[in-house]
Amino acid sequence: MIYQIKPKILALIVLGINFQLNNAPLPSGYIKDIGQADNDNRGFGWVREDSLGNTTSTAVNIQLNTLPATWEYALSNGSYYSLGDAANVVDNKHNINIEDTVAISGFVPTATKKFTAVTRIVNVTDGKLTIDAQGGTNSKLNYIAIARSKRPSIRTINLTDSQTNVSPDISITADLNLPNSGIAVNTLSASTIKLIDSSTNTQVEANYNSSGGGDVIVVSPINHLKNNTKYLLQITDGVRDSNGAKFLPYSISFTTGTKPPSRSNITFEQISLKNVPAKPYTTVSIGPDNKLYAATLLGEILRFPINANGTLGKPQTISSLQTANGGNRTIIGMHFDPSSTNASNLILWVTNNYYWDGTGKAPEWSGKITRLSGSNLETVQDYVVDLPRSSRDHLTNSIQFKPNEPNVLYVSQGSNSSTGAPNNVWSNRPERLLSAAILRVDLSKITSLPLSVQTEDGGTYNPFKQGAPVTIFASGIRNAYDLVWHSNGQLYAPANGSAAGGNTPNTPIPLPVACQKRIDKATNGAYTSPFVPGLSSIGTQRDYLFRVVKNGYYGHPNPQRCEWVLNGGNPTAGTDPGQINEYPIGTLPDRNWKGIAFDFGEHFSPNGIIEYRSNVLGGKLQGKLLVTRFSAGRDIIVLTPGGANLDIVNSQTGITGFTGFNPSPLDLVENPTNGYLYVAQLSQETSIGKITLLRPVK
Repeated sequence: MIYQIKPKILALIVLGINFQLNNAPLPSGYIKDIGQADNDNRGFGWVREDSLGNTTSTAVNIQLNTLPATWEYALSNGSYYSLGDAANVVDNKHNINIEDTVAISGFVPTATKKFTAVTRIVNVTDGKLTIDAQGGTNSKLNYIAIARSKRPSIRTINLTDSQTNVSPDISITADLNLPNSGIAVNTLSASTIKLIDSSTNTQVEANYNSSGGGDVIVVSPINHLKNNTKYLLQITDGVRDSNGAKFLPYSISFTTGTKPPSRSNITFEQISLKNVPAKPYTTVSIGPDNKLYAATLLGEILRFPINANGTLGKPQTISSLQTANGGNRTIIGMHFDPSSTNASNLILWVTNNYYWDGTGKAPEWSGKITRLSGSNLETVQDYVVDLPRSSRDHLTNSIQFKPNEPNVLYVSQGSNSSTGAPNNVWSNRPERLLSAAILRVDLSKITSLPLSVQTEDGGTYNPFKQGAPVTIFASGIRNAYDLVWHSNGQLYAPANGSAAGGNTPNTPIPLPVACQKRIDKATNGAYTSPFVPGLSSIGTQRDYLFRVVKNGYYGHPNPQRCEWVLNGGNPTAGTDPGQINEYPIGTLPDRNWKGIAFDFGEHFSPNGIIEYRSNVLGGKLQGKLLVTRFSAGRDIIVLTPGGANLDIVNSQTGITGFTGFNPSPLDLVENPTNGYLYVAQLSQETSIGKITLLRPVK
């Protein structure tokens, strides 16, 4: 679970155990274990005999079929890193638990990725470290190392040491153990993280960033790696958390395969825009006056004239929102009112949030929906206030009008936590009744301005009350930065999954009175939900695109809404959609869970989304969804809705002009008259961004 298949032992290590045959070579600094039973003299070994003598050249069975063995080591009580990996055997499903904490869950080896590795912080309270394989099939161990420390460290990575046939266009992502605080993004650089081309012993030029929550490391090579080449990744102790604590060093090697040639016949050219000042851009929109509007983290709105060739003229800076609030307010959502049809009646709706600079924790109940109007958007009127707010970067996000509903806003409200229950990285803030949801705001029902929707901590707003102006359209959507109503009538929202380390709630017994009384709008019956155990420090959750329907649930638990099941639960012994391996087999999803339209993978951070409307390029993109991927990828992925359910039936990456963004792409907008795209980009390291024009090449 650290460094290499046979890592060097650090000074922090209490011990290293290598599981092997008796006559096999023993790595330096390790003690061998050949399957002996535990006894007081040795101080470690197997306390059940299921695995005795069942060794391979590099590993020992900790499980025969589903019958688990248990391995223990005598330790004084305290906090430890426990490090090791599952074995080089490709016919098994590996589950490894350390001190009743899931470390490796459902790993199935392949011919090119034979091992998985993880580092976990566990507390020993009974004088012995205990490892078992409950939930796996023929699970095996290769090695384990134990260290006493509370330094931040790499928990898992999307590569394993000595992995082969790695895609040359990979972005390397690492989940983290963060016992103190989030990562200090400004310590991620070429001097603290090195990706070395072993064939030339030269460092690869790359971009380095994290998630918005500061709980992952992403290394994105600026150019594709070379085919069939060995590389070395080194993460040094120059990487720090926000408290200044040094990371434990980490290194692995891997070898690339061959990247197939691109078959795309779609080409865009990227055009730098000289009149765009360096600002922290968050969202872009084209107004009814045919000008480009770009909002920022600080609450400014820049208005650019659009030239005939798509380039931008010098901007006008509109600061009315900042002035009205006496300082910075982060704008994420921005949409012109359907009644705003020309330059003489500009009406712009924005979501705006307490400005968080990455330090401390943002105050709760600080989200707003605000109407700006006038020729210079000088008139500022808050319509909805006291929306919930996470301590970090999950905010009141984007807004959309649905066609034929001119007085209704659909608003994406981020979650307060990682995976539904409070955790340290997210300041132990609980979910609120309106968090992690798509909200429906009926503007015609707001009779007194502004409307406070604070639901807890002294607030009394009830979204379930008959005639409520702000209601929950769909729930369980963790953090959808953007959303779009497609011309096919469907609402699509790309959502960011959590990094490793989150906690989930357990179903209370008996159910809270509010849950017993609540009516399930999807069924018009009393609300019920599967009973699930709470999970702690779980693994990485994937990024999904959801096709959002009314009253649907999309997997982020919220006890305030009587929703406790993460994603799809774990209903069968097979592979289930949105499966959570840490749940016991047989754990059903929430009764309203509507599944997944598309699986982006881990740590791609899909954010801005649009439907491409223009028929340029022979209509090859018309009707397709374009989604920016902020972290891994740093590109635009093209998704094709279709099939009986109008989920995604095809995806395409590598389109010329849609890759290689630096800084990362966050949002985008199309000028439907000519198919030109404008991409808002933001650097997480510097909080400075730019806007790039993409012109289709006919």
